[in-house]
Amino acid sequence: MKTLEKQFKKTRYVGLESSMTPHIDREKKVMVYNIGWNKDEERGWFEMYDEESSGEDYYAEGGLWFDGNTLVDYDGVFSLSDDVVKCIKSMGGKIDI
Repeated sequence: MKTLEKQFKKTRYVGLESSMTPHIDREKKVMVYNIGWNKDEERGWFEMYDEESSGEDYYAEGGLWFDGNTLVDYDGVFSLSDDVVKCIKSMGGKIDI
């Protein structure tokens, strides 16, 4: 089984957002990213959380589904973070969503 995994940290401005939120107060946080891709099973996962509270304040996770090397679907968040997209591309993935 060929599984690729990456972990990295990035300082971002984050805030809690919903479809009913007219204004989002953002704060600067160091975010931890864990991304994995099981190429044999054509699926993967992602997790991101703020380092300071270990995810008590900000946390998201979800699944990734591939057709070969092309990401064709995901769940868990409304839209994938640019950092998750860049990581998938650095692993050799293509984005088709």
